[in-house]
Amino acid sequence: MNYRIATSALVVAVAIALAGADGAAAAPSTRTRDVCLVSPTGGGSLNTFILRDVKTLSPGGVIPLVGLYFVGTRKGAPLHGSAVMASDGSVRMGLFVHSSADSTNDFTAAGIVDATFLGTLKFDNDGDFVPNGTLAVSPVDCATIAIP
Repeated sequence: MNYRIATSALVVAVAIALAGADGAAAAPSTRTRDVCLVSPTGGGSLNTFILRDVKTLSPGGVIPLVGLYFVGTRKGAPLHGSAVMASDGSVRMGLFVHSSADSTNDFTAAGIVDATFLGTLKFDNDGDFVPNGTLAVSPVDCATIAIP
């Protein structure tokens, strides 16, 4: 009788161990982080982009971007977009900022940045799909930004 109990217990223990190993392999790690980007406006303020829960990019990978945007007026506007990493490690990103609720217009921004999101974005603020200027964006520690 003890032999059967011991054998059954061993079979159950092995099954649990194997299920745990398979479960761990089947659930890849989805690391995310917040990314905060700033760009001087020229008037002493900063264009600030707060990207929430940014997934890790790899060559050929595409990720969604969501978050908020604000300038010195500290009126947050939602933003969304996406980013794709090229085989050389550069990142092409595009954003749509919905700022017309408290500002004069919505705008788009797109450009090439590095894996830390350092780079230059071209922006279109009149809706004709032609860039009106550029924003040199730099990542900063999100802990240093007071988010409205």
